[in-house]
Amino acid sequence: MGVVNSIPLKNAFASYAAAAQAKAGTKEAKAFKTAQSFEGMLYQNMIQSMTSGLGEEGPLGSGQAGGGAWRGFLFDEMSKGASKTPSAGLGIAPHVYREMMRLQEGGK
Repeated sequence: MGVVNSIPLKNAFASYAAAAQAKAGTKEAKAFKTAQSFEGMLYQNMIQSMTSGLGEEGPLGSGQAGGGAWRGFLFDEMSKGASKTPSAGLGIAPHVYREMMRLQEGGK
């Protein structure tokens, strides 16, 4: 049984925080980045769904020149920022990280 398999679910945040300091290129660093990207993608989808009915008005409205593109950039940056801050996030990335590491170790 590997060390990762013995990490209780309640300690997922601690192992995720430790992975943030992992050396680049290690499996921990890669899993950390993937988990963070996954949570960012969820944020982006949520933001897009919440704002889908805003219409064409305002500076980021789809009726303005480039409004749709700027709205996409804004949503992307908002999701990246939120996923990089575990205390402000959904809290999904630490659990995704833990499961990825558990599966890499052959855990059940």
